[in-house]
Amino acid sequence: MKAIQFIEPWSVKCVDVSLPEINQDEVLIKVKAVGVCGTDLELLSGDMPHIKNGFTKYPLIPGHEWAGEIVEVGNSVKSFNIGDRVTGDVSIGCGCCYICRTGRYNLCPNRVVVGSYRNKDGAYAEYLKMPERHLYKLPDNISYEEGALVEPAATSAYAVMKARIGLGEKVLVIGDGPIGQLAVQCAKIAGATKVINVGSWDEKLEVAKQLGADAALNYKKDDMVAAALELTNGEGVDTVIETSGNKIAFNQSIKSIRPGGKIALLSFYSETEISAAINNFIIKDAEMIGILASPNAFKPTLALMETGRINVKPLITHKFPLHQAEEALEMVRSKKECKIKVLLIP
Repeated sequence: MKAIQFIEPWSVKCVDVSLPEINQDEVLIKVKAVGVCGTDLELLSGDMPHIKNGFTKYPLIPGHEWAGEIVEVGNSVKSFNIGDRVTGDVSIGCGCCYICRTGRYNLCPNRVVVGSYRNKDGAYAEYLKMPERHLYKLPDNISYEEGALVEPAATSAYAVMKARIGLGEKVLVIGDGPIGQLAVQCAKIAGATKVINVGSWDEKLEVAKQLGADAALNYKKDDMVAAALELTNGEGVDTVIETSGNKIAFNQSIKSIRPGGKIALLSFYSETEISAAINNFIIKDAEMIGILASPNAFKPTLALMETGRINVKPLITHKFPLHQAEEALEMVRSKKECKIKVLLIP
């Protein structure tokens, strides 16, 4: 089959590799669509923590946001059949350890991560194999292209659930990319009465408003902290969802929350250590919440997408064939053109 490999930092090749051989509890999937994620760029540049700490090595096949059709099933697979339209988790736990049995398989010490951690081959390829226990059927009214956005939508949903966003809350979402856009929608679904989106592209911020944001701020023009305080009558927001991985945004988050507020962090930071206004954080008796992947969030996310409450269609702005992955990655990296989600179509 054809697959895209990252050979070394900034080296991308379309190569011929062997078709994956499935185990008895796995299925083989013909990939129909796969999203290009900022994490993929971190893998390509070598800045991804998994690369730096040696848990992921070159060459690798990236791609963790995907949807496809089952073309082969293992002997012990009972819940899926050939022809089923599916997507799946990004973190694959062993299913046996204590952490997996408590449902936090994203923290399993034996886990692999699709397209990255411990070199589990990803979906930048014509075919992908996955274990049955980490698969989910796509509803009939969700296309393959929309299905490729279930993973980022589930990550946003998991953040909203873990941050316990509820009725009447005021929420600040930093980032106008796919995760930020989806976090806006999930916060509104959870009951937030005011959701403020912050980004750098007026066009993306307009999409965020169409999808539920009550206010949109361009940090290149607006003072984010001052605006957040003004929009909350000087109190500050109840929760910040920080999706940018920017150290400046991290400290602005601390300044923007009310006393007793919460900050949910959804992105890796390029610097392993950053300076923080920690005393301000302590004085506010605030909470900081780390978000890793999307455990147990796919099923509710798919239900919300099926009913149209989560809408991913406006986020799909560009599509490329698989062999043009390098061009797609460059589009995402260069930031010269406005885009939200770029897909590869094998």
